[in-house]
Amino acid sequence: MTATSPVRTFIDMAVKAPFWQQAVAVFAVAVVATTAFTLTADAQTKAPAKPVPLLQDASKGPANAKVVVTEYASVTCTHCAAWYASNWAKFERDYVKTGKVKYVYREVATNPAPMAFGVYMLGHCAANKANWLGQKGGKKAYFTVIDGFLAAQSKVYETGDVLPVLKDLSKKSGLSEGEMDACVKNEALYKAVATRMEANMTKDDVESTPTFFVNGKRVPSDYASIEAAIKAASK
Repeated sequence: MTATSPVRTFIDMAVKAPFWQQAVAVFAVAVVATTAFTLTADAQTKAPAKPVPLLQDASKGPANAKVVVTEYASVTCTHCAAWYASNWAKFERDYVKTGKVKYVYREVATNPAPMAFGVYMLGHCAANKANWLGQKGGKKAYFTVIDGFLAAQSKVYETGDVLPVLKDLSKKSGLSEGEMDACVKNEALYKAVATRMEANMTKDDVESTPTFFVNGKRVPSDYASIEAAIKAASK
């Protein structure tokens, strides 16, 4: 892919802009209604945040499944949310929970990209949050955030208020409000998410969402085509 491809374009816009503009943008709509998470200039002078490792395997289903379905999706993409609302329940019931398929989620940030990055960052922070026994939230916490935002996406767009949704998902995934605030200010995490996103999309030549692969082969995003590909790969 060339440097002017859609992948490079939106990644450049996200990475080149000052990080604090991105963090503010995540809450831009909600900030008029609350000051609970206002990002102040003096916060930039604080010590660097601790590194947050990225969840390496954002997947559901058995690791040794014969069929692997990979979806490139964005939490801010309306088509992705529509696919999730219409198809995820039966896909999970028939293929993931039965052990026939391993589902892999690949992060993409479509407009409003800063909001998408904020959701992904919260997902990774939740995955790394340990409980009192030292057990990390892992995939369960990550998908609590991702799935939760896809389910609530229409509400966010209808109300224009993202903050209540982010606060609710943070709480459900084990993050306090303070941890949520610190998470979306973590510049190193933001850059790590963006870097991996670009690498994955470039490798698989992904320029739109949702994009599906079944055992590495690109397939149309309609459910019938995905199901047919799964059945063919299962033989």
